[in-house]
Amino acid sequence: MRIWIFRTTDVDSKVLNHLQENLAMVFCGTVESGKTFELKEKELHAARGQYKSTPILWRLRILKPTQDFLLAVTEADLYADGLNFVFGEAYLAARCAIISLARLKAGYPEKPFTAELFLRRALTEAVHEVGHLLGIGHCPQPTCVMHFSNSLYDTDRKGPTFCSRCQEFLP
Repeated sequence: MRIWIFRTTDVDSKVLNHLQENLAMVFCGTVESGKTFELKEKELHAARGQYKSTPILWRLRILKPTQDFLLAVTEADLYADGLNFVFGEAYLAARCAIISLARLKAGYPEKPFTAELFLRRALTEAVHEVGHLLGIGHCPQPTCVMHFSNSLYDTDRKGPTFCSRCQEFLP
């Protein structure tokens, strides 16, 4: 299994290195640093100040080798139809996913923001989206990485590990 990480230029190299190293371990595969990409004006919903994730995935799908996976990482805030925001989105048929780091940089009373917490959240969302690319759906187990995150609290509760049921779907 090979995963290419593409990024917008505003993504810090520490985040990329963390994702590259840890995704390789989680999925027992190769993770390559790929191209940088720009977000297009037509993907921006100006009134919301957010980019629509689906057209970005549609555009990026042709930039990777056919049998490989692509994970795009951006600092931009993303949304999808019917949702106020998304931490990420996966396009299974194209083997492409995207995560946004924009909403992962906050704390709340029970969990003050730290650099380590941010990296853990980024990894959690990356593992979740790559899990979707492998055909794994949302899991009802709240501590499984494949559980749907509607808030940072959900992301922090689940962390970057699969439950035993979802683990069975890994290659």
